[in-house]
Amino acid sequence: MVDQIYYKIQYPLKKAIDLMKDLDHHDLDSLGENLNNYDREKIVNFIEAWNNGGKEKLISLIHDLKAHQ
Repeated sequence: MVDQIYYKIQYPLKKAIDLMKDLDHHDLDSLGENLNNYDREKIVNFIEAWNNGGKEKLISLIHDLKAHQ
């Protein structure tokens, strides 16, 4: 179970955080110029989902996982 959590949740989250840190060092406007419409739509959808309860769901999941330790 721990391996599944690591490979399916923790590792992808770590990679996403590392990617976001790298993006912080770039000019996002110029980076956006290189994105195709599909990638732009994925980013917009992610931000919309995050703002509409996604953040709370992630926090709740983390609290639930901590409670089961």
